[in-house]
Amino acid sequence: MTSPEPQSETARDASLNTALDCYLAAILDIAETVTSLCGEIGASCHDQLVRLRSRVAFHPSAQTLEESRNSLHSELIDFSGKARQYNNVLAEDVAKALALLAQSESAVAVRNEKYIERLASFVEQMEQVARSGDRALAAGQAVELRGLVESMEQDGRDANTQLRAQLAEFQDKLREVEFLASIDALTGIPNRREFNRQLESRVAANREFCILLFDLNTFQRVNYDHGHLCGDEILKQLGNRLSTHVRPRDFVCRWGGDEFVVILECPLANAEVRANEMAHRLSGPYRVVVEGREIEVNVGVSFGVSQRQAGETAEQVFHRADEGMYAQKPATSHQPPPAPPSHQ
Repeated sequence: MTSPEPQSETARDASLNTALDCYLAAILDIAETVTSLCGEIGASCHDQLVRLRSRVAFHPSAQTLEESRNSLHSELIDFSGKARQYNNVLAEDVAKALALLAQSESAVAVRNEKYIERLASFVEQMEQVARSGDRALAAGQAVELRGLVESMEQDGRDANTQLRAQLAEFQDKLREVEFLASIDALTGIPNRREFNRQLESRVAANREFCILLFDLNTFQRVNYDHGHLCGDEILKQLGNRLSTHVRPRDFVCRWGGDEFVVILECPLANAEVRANEMAHRLSGPYRVVVEGREIEVNVGVSFGVSQRQAGETAEQVFHRADEGMYAQKPATSHQPPPAPPSHQ
């Protein structure tokens, strides 16, 4: 039996290109699928996967492919958890609303049945009074009828008041759920959904603003070397550093993964100065406790800045910041800032 001839280099390249095309197509299919499964949560995951696909297509090196595999896994795990939580909250809210309506309908039915019985009894009494011709008794029946009508009106008002109170409580809970849906569970700062809302409102109002997009360099390596719990702690600390470095009228959020966004209402020149200051603050050592031992992790930051131009959409201004960040990344992604000398 003869062994197969070794594949030529040209054939190997063709096979690799085909495999790469299939991988890129699979990422896009996954992105479309998560959107169709859960639109509210899937939109964020969809955009992350589309950007991941673009990154791999632009520079399909072994390192990029390895990082994309980890990023894909992380995005799908994150989507799974958020979708499960969202569906549980939604199911619970629907169940509460249905129970409230059923309870109200049941109370109304019981109350109506009670009044029907009382009215039927009252009609019999009125017939007896009419046959007797007793005017005093008839006057007493009239007073009783007015009392019955007033009681029915009062019960109706009380029932409506109680129902309105229950609905107000339910609406408060829905607002609480809405607020939680706008907060990133890991870092406690606003998430991508709230960023989109803030961005669209500024575009609609035609306000002057700039977008600052920050991305941690070699963050996948941190997860690989020290574990995802260490990576999560760094993201929490970074979110806190960023939040304390913006003004009240500015907006900061975790876009997703290791990317954070700031909206500044200022001219481009000011935004570029602020971006450099923030990047310096976000870079440098992070002290994290791993398995009971404190370690120091050095992480670098790349960033992009864009100012909204007249007539530009939210997507366009964000895309320019994204391009600026990735244009800077190749020169810095392998150069995290050196750890400062330790003081004994």
